[in-house]
Amino acid sequence: MIKKLTAILLAALMIIPMMGMSATPGDVQISEKNYVITDPYADVEWDEWEAYKTQLHCHTTASDGFLKIDEFVQKHYDLDFDIVALTDHGTLNRGWNREPELVPLMRLIKKERTKNEPVVPISDELYNQYISGTAPSQTRTHKNGMIDIPLGIELNMATPVADCHLTGYYSEYGQGLAGVFGDYETPSKGVMEAGGISFLSHVGEYVYPEKDSENYVGKPIDDYYATKFARLFMDYAGSSLGMGINSATDAHTRCDRILYDQILQKTIPNGVVPWCNSFADSHNERSINDAYTMSLMPELSVDAFRTCLEKGEYFSVSHYSNGVELNGMKEMPDFVEKDVEDSKSYLLDNTPMVTRVTVNQDKDTITIEGTNFNEITWVSNGNVILRESDIANGTATLDLHSALLKEPYLYVRFYITGENGICYSQPFVLNVEGEDFAPVEVAKKVYDLPWFLRSIVTVVDLIFFRANPIIWVFKYFALGYNPVTFERLFNPF
Repeated sequence: MIKKLTAILLAALMIIPMMGMSATPGDVQISEKNYVITDPYADVEWDEWEAYKTQLHCHTTASDGFLKIDEFVQKHYDLDFDIVALTDHGTLNRGWNREPELVPLMRLIKKERTKNEPVVPISDELYNQYISGTAPSQTRTHKNGMIDIPLGIELNMATPVADCHLTGYYSEYGQGLAGVFGDYETPSKGVMEAGGISFLSHVGEYVYPEKDSENYVGKPIDDYYATKFARLFMDYAGSSLGMGINSATDAHTRCDRILYDQILQKTIPNGVVPWCNSFADSHNERSINDAYTMSLMPELSVDAFRTCLEKGEYFSVSHYSNGVELNGMKEMPDFVEKDVEDSKSYLLDNTPMVTRVTVNQDKDTITIEGTNFNEITWVSNGNVILRESDIANGTATLDLHSALLKEPYLYVRFYITGENGICYSQPFVLNVEGEDFAPVEVAKKVYDLPWFLRSIVTVVDLIFFRANPIIWVFKYFALGYNPVTFERLFNPF
């Protein structure tokens, strides 16, 4: 009896130390890691809110477009746009029913487009019909009206060598200001001080002055640009909200997604998350529907739209996507519009769209539901971490423990792809419970060529131009400074 009890006791003593060894050390580390996921769509009421088709960047003959204001408004209305921000170069949109203050020099340079024809706004009666949704249309299916975003403008209207553009909204800033090459900081600050918001536009046209990034596919962007824009987003946080990552046909912006990921890795540890968007930058009828955003809002109003932009509660959609590879990983699928002029598929709206995002903080998963897509790709820190194809039920889930393993990732973002386009999400910031992000130092001042040029322009303007009647005459006739806005004769370029 004593021998039997002794044997049982010894066996128990041998089993107890082994009870905590059922998993490998690596598995234990993964299971113990708890992610705190910051969901940019956390406040969206998916069953109650609507997704509104939005154009953030487009043009008329008021600057360098082919379409007159009445044609411009009708075309967007016919294509079921719900929100349109008119952003002519150096020309504030004061309403489709109000004549804009033109910049004659800009219209003269683009005379082949504008024909220098009179710019006539639509009538108040027709304007109200567009706003209420009662304007005539043979193709519009949306029952609601189309809202006009106030004071849209494309800034840095006449920068030489490369297009260093950004768009502003909701502020009285930028009318007729020419801009300085590479100086995104001055207009970003100006919009912020005037109480507005802004986005960087097609930065690939600045990063690659030849306006074609094809030769740079698969290469990280020079850290100078990532630092420059990261600092800008940090300095003007809350006003400078983000950047475009897919513009028009994507020819100039195919590497902007790589730059965006590089920027996120600098800003997120510093508590700033710039949002990403897509836009058509349309100058003619053909390009109106190339790319746009889908804004998630509780109501269709000007104020709700500003809140939507500030919180990043939207998805970005494009009919174009040029293949990009980085670090041996495909950052983008090879989706490119085929035979677009023949098929007219760019006019169709069967593009991929997300209909719900569900974040499970307990299980550390992100589940998305959507339409018109068959593939989802998850990107983090500039790399693809997971791609799922042949999705048939419109639902996909990312398990952070399976996908991220033990790497210190800062965020994840995804894009879904279908037969007629691509849809991008905002980044989901990933904190690990009990851990802080490793500090990332971002230079507080970038003393570069744009800084040097802006300094020269400021000094020259102050000494020679500010009180120069000849310059006043030039501004009056070339930049459109009329007596109503006489004070701007003393503004710098």
